[in-house]
Amino acid sequence: MEKKISIAVVEDNDEDRTLAVDILHRYESEHGYHFDVELYSVGGEFLSKYRSQYDILLLDINLENSNGIDIARKIREKDEDVIIVFTTNLARYATYGYEVGALDFVLKPLSYASFCLKIDRAMKLLNSRHSQDIVLQADDGYRRVNLDDILYIEIYAHDLVFHLVEGELRSYGTLKKYEESLGQFGFLRCNSCYLVNVRHILRVEKHDLYLRGGTILKISHPKRKTFMDNFRKFIIEGGH
Repeated sequence: MEKKISIAVVEDNDEDRTLAVDILHRYESEHGYHFDVELYSVGGEFLSKYRSQYDILLLDINLENSNGIDIARKIREKDEDVIIVFTTNLARYATYGYEVGALDFVLKPLSYASFCLKIDRAMKLLNSRHSQDIVLQADDGYRRVNLDDILYIEIYAHDLVFHLVEGELRSYGTLKKYEESLGQFGFLRCNSCYLVNVRHILRVEKHDLYLRGGTILKISHPKRKTFMDNFRKFIIEGGH
């Protein structure tokens, strides 16, 4: 399953906002990515809804009634990982981006050639990060979770419970969906109820999986051969 790249565009100028979206759609078409783009015209609204769910943030520095640099500072209090690219009319304002760890800035009026260079940098950074994150929806909003922090995923009633290194998170969806999307990262189905992160398996004894932290999961008899074949393959290929 292709991973969506979540992008927020915060821009109060209608023409600039439309142009940014057009460029992003052209870029994803030409480069084979899948962007999920959300648009905001008011900085305060964006801040109130922010739940660390974005990969890339395209942020106008000169928003009406708000300052993009101040917004970025508040974002950094919640999210250290989101990639920030500023848009601005004046190059001198871009120097403030270093205060908030911005990746780059792009000058207006936006052009496809110059904008692509910035998106190229952002995508290379995303692709080079060894740790992978997913965004989970919970009752209180969204939460970004590092895959390495997930011990296993359990289906419980009609919910999914993500058992983390520290604590649990109840979310929504199906185990099949995560089996398809996370299989490439070493998440394997050991029975009908559990999807386990093989990086946290200490040992396998017959039908028992011993995980870090003391958890023991059962491998069902019908799934044992497929599970062990995929487990060995993952280790041999250097994923463990």
